[in-house]
Amino acid sequence: MSGKGMILRWLGAVALREATVTTCASPAPRYLRVRLRGAVPRGEPGDKVQVLLPGDDVRTYTPFAWSDEGEARGFSLLVFLHGDTPAARWARSLREGDVVRFVGPQRALRMPDGPLLLVGDETSLAVAASYAEARPGQVEAVLEGDVPDAVLADLGVRATVCAPGASAPHVGGHRGAVGVTGSAALIQRTRAALAGRGEVRVKAHWIAGRTGID
Repeated sequence: MSGKGMILRWLGAVALREATVTTCASPAPRYLRVRLRGAVPRGEPGDKVQVLLPGDDVRTYTPFAWSDEGEARGFSLLVFLHGDTPAARWARSLREGDVVRFVGPQRALRMPDGPLLLVGDETSLAVAASYAEARPGQVEAVLEGDVPDAVLADLGVRATVCAPGASAPHVGGHRGAVGVTGSAALIQRTRAALAGRGEVRVKAHWIAGRTGID
């Protein structure tokens, strides 16, 4: 339970939007792609939605694969099923027709126009997908951790995958804009590797030992 979640539930219709689950698919173990449809505004690449989970927990996701569907819009969320967490339990329980309540889309990571390098981890795939669909052929990613090829193919993301802590050699030569998401530790390492080289914008998704930081 979180104080933010309690506030959102109290505010109810004033703050929360709703969308209905249309499909749930697992492109690879530990990943769940949830397709939603609702009367919500279309987000920009890198935007976030803050989902109210059962028990008043709140978790943040990046919507992608937007589509206009009559008076409603469809979009996807990608959930990394990491352990027995409130978010993982919620995602595993989802079924077609369930209603998801959330705040957003809201601004999170906005990048300048043009070619882009995105650096991240398993929690960064949806950010990469949102930019890859908006900028065909202009987006490359370097991702640390357990990122299966099947998930990259499903999301249409072109990426170099490396072990945790091993991304720095893959980003040092990049001269354009760089976006970094994922763990706070990864962000610190990437900033050091890119010191003085172009524009770097960051958004922490998680910090070791803490939950629900956004």
